[in-house]
Amino acid sequence: MKKSTPAGTAQSPDFTPSWSQVAPLFERRGLMLDISRNRVPTMETLRQLIDALAALQYNELQLYTEHTFAYAQHEVVWQHASPMTAEEIREIDRYCAERGIELVPNQNSFGHMERWLRHEAYKPLAECPDGFEHPWAGWREFGSTLYPDARSADFMDDLYSELLPNFTSRQIHIGGDEPWELGKGRSAARVASEGKHRVYLDFMKQLFALAAKHGHTPQFWSDIIMERPDLVPELPQDVIPVIWGYEADSPFAEQCRIVAEAGFRNQFYVAPGAGNWNSFSGRLDVAETNIQLAAQQGHAHGARGLLLTTWGDNGHHQPWLTLYPALVIAAAATHGQELEASELIETIDKLFYPDQPEGNGAAICALGRIDAQLPQPAPPNSLLHSAFFANETEFNKAIRPLTNEQELAHCAAALDTIQSEQLDPEIGLSIQLNRAGLARFQAQLNSEMQQILIENFAQQWQRHCRVGGLADSLSRMQKNMATAHK
Repeated sequence: MKKSTPAGTAQSPDFTPSWSQVAPLFERRGLMLDISRNRVPTMETLRQLIDALAALQYNELQLYTEHTFAYAQHEVVWQHASPMTAEEIREIDRYCAERGIELVPNQNSFGHMERWLRHEAYKPLAECPDGFEHPWAGWREFGSTLYPDARSADFMDDLYSELLPNFTSRQIHIGGDEPWELGKGRSAARVASEGKHRVYLDFMKQLFALAAKHGHTPQFWSDIIMERPDLVPELPQDVIPVIWGYEADSPFAEQCRIVAEAGFRNQFYVAPGAGNWNSFSGRLDVAETNIQLAAQQGHAHGARGLLLTTWGDNGHHQPWLTLYPALVIAAAATHGQELEASELIETIDKLFYPDQPEGNGAAICALGRIDAQLPQPAPPNSLLHSAFFANETEFNKAIRPLTNEQELAHCAAALDTIQSEQLDPEIGLSIQLNRAGLARFQAQLNSEMQQILIENFAQQWQRHCRVGGLADSLSRMQKNMATAHK
């Protein structure tokens, strides 16, 4: 958002959504923003976002955290990340509360701990201290999952003790998703004896108890427990399962039924995705269908909340503005509304660019349709993003065969029609990144074009986000271009 918009002021934008007189389908209407995959927003950007959330009638915000809170005794983990400080959290908590939004603390507590476990001081906490074979990405040099024992529980207890007093919320999202290597390392014998899901549930119950000890109700990702529906009734009745799914065919109907029948009706959340990660412009077609599916099935089965998620996997290379369409679509969906394309465009212009000429909303939504011009590789990815970052073997074997010259030409022509002059500069960056993905197929990205792309990416990043993490995201781009585009 630009400083010239109301989103850059201290008050909510002068905007009333079309669904404002419609009773919401969900008591809780939230956004989970990933601040752990390199991008930590500036305080100004967070305030702008909160203003927009209030205007759209959201009432919950979570900042997804792995290592980006400045824990006093753990500087080695966050020192290059420009983390949120305790003082900043308290400030944002107050800012949210003034606008009717609950800032719910979020700290992943089982899987996705690789930013911790890569450091020698924390390797004793790891299930696989010396690395593991990821089912999709191959060998990982560092562990990502805590070894589920009392020492790991004590470690999380210490983190909660420092984190939670900065929030007025009495909830906490403890994560718990994707403990990839559980049972492949130090817990192998126990998993062989008791089963992975029993070991998983036992440690999650310890985390639930820690949340209760600190006076908080735990939310948690339900993906692992959903692999064993028979274990769902064993969950403590005061926890909040969060059912996530990010594709057009995500099994919300079945999973909502399971948790509702297990006694969590009017308690659980559904969590669709903004569809903008692993993309340079946002998989808007997928996001629209996914959000509507989550809203419909969540409401039908008595979900208490809908939590839109937006992630930064593999370096968070999508421009900030790719969040806007899904943010609006999900807000309307929580009120049972499905927006026409023209209303979505108009809403983006009015909410995010009220002092600008019309055109930003149309360009952003047109960019969001680009990924649908080409076949999709394994979800959640777009072809052009995958092409840009694939190594030579991956590109030739898995990416190039998915498309043909006619489809690529059609996509290039669609990009050519998108207006970018005198609009948000990130629109131009998104076009530039997509064209770089197309160039992979023709090996046409020369060194001068590469340098312009890198400089523009860094400039646009710093409009919204802190410098921590930028070097890592740039290095991923530069490494790719040095090998794939020479």
